Amino acid sequence: MRRSLLLLSIPVLAVVFALLARPYSLGIKLEQNADDYSQALGNDQPEIALSMMTEAAAAGLSPEFLGRLSGEPVPDNFRYDGRDDKGIRMTGSLGDAGSRVIWFSTENGILVTHDTALDNILGSAVLLCRESALADPEGFCPVSGRAYEYNPDTGNVTCPEGHLGEGMVISSDACALRRDSVLIELTGYIEAGYPFPDTIEEMFVLSDEEFGRRGGYRCPDNGYKYYELRNGAIYCPFHEQCSEAVVNQ
Repeated sequence: MRRSLLLLSIPVLAVVFALLARPYSLGIKLEQNADDYSQALGNDQPEIALSMMTEAAAAGLSPEFLGRLSGEPVPDNFRYDGRDDKGIRMTGSLGDAGSRVIWFSTENGILVTHDTALDNILGSAVLLCRESALADPEGFCPVSGRAYEYNPDTGNVTCPEGHLGEGMVISSDACALRRDSVLIELTGYIEAGYPFPDTIEEMFVLSDEEFGRRGGYRCPDNGYKYYELRNGAIYCPFHEQCSEAVVNQ
């Protein structure tokens, strides 16, 4: 009889032990850490978020840059979603906005290795760094907060995080030459009897491709910036400079 009672009590004890142990299970800890980490970023507590990341994940990130995630929606809940080469994947629902995935490593505690929300803003790191270097080549990278390396003799500035590749020459000389060449093209267009265009691209269209270039002209120092027409002059929004000569409209 006693043996039977003992055998019956084993499953009961196993269930009780599982219930008691569940709050301390890895799954629960991962859910809690994912929530704490995303809450820290959403509530403008980047220092806390950085402390919850692996050394590799936190490298090159400043609290100020992570502050860009302040106000980001935090998923209602996170659930285990498998493993891959980034670590343990925890996915949280954002309703109609989709989902957010945070990856963890458990080698030295439960630490964040990757985050889709962070990846989204890191996509603009190069552009932000270029604009910052142009504004102040002796300043700091807006992503890491580390100082630029600037050579005033050559005008070359490099970013310690590699956002500028081998470096970027902070000089508008090449841009000035191109602006002047576009101005010459515009002058020839006007002298050929075509109406003054509203945009540089329109010069190409109105002249049946005789003058100008399809899509317009880009600054040689920043391929994302296209020249504009301002008061008859060729204006570069990257250097915020106009061609010296002005075409009469």
